Amino acid sequence: MLELDADNAAEYLRTSNAIAKDVPVEITRLTGGVSNEVLYVEFPRHQQPDFVLKQARERLRVPEAWHCSVTRIWREVDVLRICESLLGDPNTAATGADDERTRTLRTPRLLFEDRDNYCFAMSAAPREHVVWKRDLLRGKVDPSIATACGRMLGQLHSGSWNDPAIEAQLADRTIFDALRLDPYFRFTAARCPDVAHHFQRLVSDTWQHRHALVHADFSPKNLLVYDGGLLMVDFETGHFGDPAFDIGFFLSHLLLKAFNAAPRYESILELMSAFWESYAPILLNRVDEATYRELVIRGIQCLAGCAWARLDGKSGIDYLDNAECRQRVRALCLLLFVDRPPTWPIAETMCRDALTRC
Repeated sequence: MLELDADNAAEYLRTSNAIAKDVPVEITRLTGGVSNEVLYVEFPRHQQPDFVLKQARERLRVPEAWHCSVTRIWREVDVLRICESLLGDPNTAATGADDERTRTLRTPRLLFEDRDNYCFAMSAAPREHVVWKRDLLRGKVDPSIATACGRMLGQLHSGSWNDPAIEAQLADRTIFDALRLDPYFRFTAARCPDVAHHFQRLVSDTWQHRHALVHADFSPKNLLVYDGGLLMVDFETGHFGDPAFDIGFFLSHLLLKAFNAAPRYESILELMSAFWESYAPILLNRVDEATYRELVIRGIQCLAGCAWARLDGKSGIDYLDNAECRQRVRALCLLLFVDRPPTWPIAETMCRDALTRC
């Protein structure tokens, strides 16, 4: 496999006939992820639309030893295609409009794939986009984005619920285990033996339930925001499993950013409520109330596990340096584990109580 980087990617693209030999191109390495080489291919003279070139890496860029087969890139391609199908025509996709803007929900368009070099190319977000994580860390909070996120995730979960064809295609959860369950839950259990049984139960529960397509990396760093639109990226951990993981994973990112923003956390909590308000109706059109209630309980448990794992697991967050606030997060997660709140309003109250002490 030719390992691509910003220095050799242009020559690779020309020799593979992905771009014309006489077309000027600029290659920039995109940062933020830990598992792939992601390169932005820009055409300064606008001869063709910019695109993104992505190649899997066997060793992930974290301090702890963390490896995963590069074949996961083909799972990403499969999940990308399924998500595109489930979200439908971007011109008629669900929208969120707390500020009366229409947000088109979409996925990148697959341009080509290179099986020999474990890479593929996809369409890029508009140049004026911003990574939602960056906005949140800067204190820029827009409820319409959280509303759109709830509807997007709701569409993916409800549209794939108990779908036998999607289940057969995405049945293998090896990559999900290697990139999520092991580095997040098992690693944290080993590092924090006093609470290991909570993480072990979480692994068991997550593995046991198989109901829908799970993106498993649905977070602000993988949501690109631009005027009127929202682009979801990074699909390599996708599988058919428990959608509660998506709920918990997404909300854990917002919760940690609320602690980071304390004492100005209330607007982040409002984002979490906006997510639920748009997600719930879509799921309840597909599943009965008892099934939905159980999903909410598991989602809150995954929130606790994912938030704690971002402090003590292999993939630590790059913010929230305050030691006291980090300990408040752990205390809240333990309380969520022990009390197992049955509804989001109860869990939200618990979160608010913890935030007021930070």
